[in-house]
Amino acid sequence: MQRRSSKPLATIQAAREVSLGALSYLAGDPERIGPFLAESGLSPADLRGVAASPAFHVALLDFLISRQDLLLEYAEQARIDPGHVVAAREILFHDDRNEE
Repeated sequence: MQRRSSKPLATIQAAREVSLGALSYLAGDPERIGPFLAESGLSPADLRGVAASPAFHVALLDFLISRQDLLLEYAEQARIDPGHVVAAREILFHDDRNEE
C-alpha cells in the first residue's frame, strides 16, 4: 500500500519528535506518567510495544493537552509554544488516518 499524506515528511517527523519529547517528559516522573497509564490502561511494560503506534502518540498528546498544567510545563521545558503540541497531535491524527 502506498503511503498517502498531505503533510511533508519533515512535518510529520517534527510532530513525532514533539510526541517523543512529551513521552520522555511524562516518563521522567511517576506522578506525571502514572495518570496517563491509568487513563490509557497501559502498564509501564506496555510502553515499549506501543511506542511505535501513531494512535499511541495521538492518545499521549490528547492526554497532555487535557492537562493544561502538564502541557505548559512540557512546552516550557521543551522550549516550544504549547500550540505546537496541539498542532503535532493534529498532524499525527491525520497521518494515522491516511495510513488506514
